[in-house]
Amino acid sequence: MTNDSVAPASKKPIIALDCDGVLLNYHSQFAHIYEKTFGAKLAIVSPKAFHARATYGVNFTSEEEEQFEQVWREHGWRTMPTYDGAVEACQLLHEAGYELICVTAMPARHIEHRLENFRSHGFPIDKIISTSFDPNNENHNPKRQVIEDLHPVAFVDDFRRNFRDIAGVHTKLVFIDREYEGDPSQHHEIYYDAKYPSLLSFVEDFLRTEEHGNSIIWPERPPHLIPSS
Repeated sequence: MTNDSVAPASKKPIIALDCDGVLLNYHSQFAHIYEKTFGAKLAIVSPKAFHARATYGVNFTSEEEEQFEQVWREHGWRTMPTYDGAVEACQLLHEAGYELICVTAMPARHIEHRLENFRSHGFPIDKIISTSFDPNNENHNPKRQVIEDLHPVAFVDDFRRNFRDIAGVHTKLVFIDREYEGDPSQHHEIYYDAKYPSLLSFVEDFLRTEEHGNSIIWPERPPHLIPSS
C-alpha cells in the first residue's frame, strides 16, 4: 500500500517509522550507486557527516549529477541495504501486534521501489506514506500532519526537524541518534521523548517494559505539546 490514504486500515496500535537513517542505509547506498554509475569506489572522508555527499567528499558537475540521478532512479530506492538489527526490530514489533507504517520523505513515484526493497529484506511493512518538504524553509516539518492524523504509539526518526511542532497526540517521539555532524536542526530546540542509538535498542527497551507491565520513563512533555483529553 502506498500513500493514497493516511488513515490506517486496521485497528492495531501503530508504530510510525522513518526509513533512511532508521531502517535503510542511504549513505552506504550513495557509495554503491556512485560506483555503479562511474565505476569508481568512494572513500569515506567524513564518517559522521549528515549528508551523504559530505561523507564521501563528492561534488558533482551538472552532467555527473544527471548521470548519477538516472542510475539512482532505476536502482537507488529498490536495493538499499539495511541497518544492523532493523529487520529484527520490525519483526519483533510485528509479532507483538503492532502495525508498522513507514513515513518517509521521498518522491511518491518511487514508493513501489521502496516496498520492493522492504520485501527483499523481510521487513513486515506494507504501507508507506511519502511526504515532501519545502526546500526554502528548513523549519517546515513535512511529517507533522501525517503523524497527527495517524496517532501512532510511537514515531521513530533520525532527523530532529521531523518532530517539530507535533502536538495534540499521545505519540512518543523517538530520536535515533547517529551522532551526525552538520544536521541543520541539531542546535534547534526541538522536543522529543527519548533517544536511542538504533531502532533495535529502542524496540528491545520498549517491548521489555511492555511485557512486564511497565513503561519507559518518558520525560514530562512541554504544556503546548500535551494533547487535550
